[in-house]
Amino acid sequence: MGDSRKIHLNQSVKRHGAAALAGLLLALVLGAGPVLVARLPLAHADAIVSLASHEWERLPAAARLAREHPRAMVLLTIPERVTPYNCHDCANRIDRLRRLGVDEARVRELQLTAPGTYGEALAVRAFAEKTGIRTLVVATSPYHTRRSLAAFRKVFQGTGIQVGVEPASATSPARPPWWWTAGYDRAYVAYEWAAIAYYTWQYGVGPSEYLNDDPK
Repeated sequence: MGDSRKIHLNQSVKRHGAAALAGLLLALVLGAGPVLVARLPLAHADAIVSLASHEWERLPAAARLAREHPRAMVLLTIPERVTPYNCHDCANRIDRLRRLGVDEARVRELQLTAPGTYGEALAVRAFAEKTGIRTLVVATSPYHTRRSLAAFRKVFQGTGIQVGVEPASATSPARPPWWWTAGYDRAYVAYEWAAIAYYTWQYGVGPSEYLNDDPK
């Protein structure tokens, strides 16, 4: 093969390689939002937990699930130290649920003794084991579902308790397929990927906990 043909071939390989790499990076960027959204519905739920904060998104989703599972308890977690960031409207959540049609008698509030979503999973596990709950659905913001499901799976390992998750898609401003176009989405997606890395390091939440959900 002549030198000119070799040069042309090398240049072609480089161009195609660069295009393939660019395509892969673009696919990763475009998928960074959608892959965070998990859905794992349950046919029956003994309890529904609405994770703290983002009440405008999560409580309507919890109320919808409460209508679908009329015998289920509705659990609300209370952070160790309540702030506007970790429980935006803690004082009014039960009233919000009441206005959404959920009987107050069904609601239980759980005090956390550890921080974050992992702490919520620990508190719910303790309550579930004490009360005999066998099936549980987590209601939370769309971008939070993947990590929430993984954290709950990690904490509930060995209990025999089945955990599902439902994204509050109907009431959330999140638009996963176009996550890079809005500030809310960009901030939430960046936060969740950082949190996933932290949960892997801090709590050992690994691939087996993040996979095997029902696609949206």
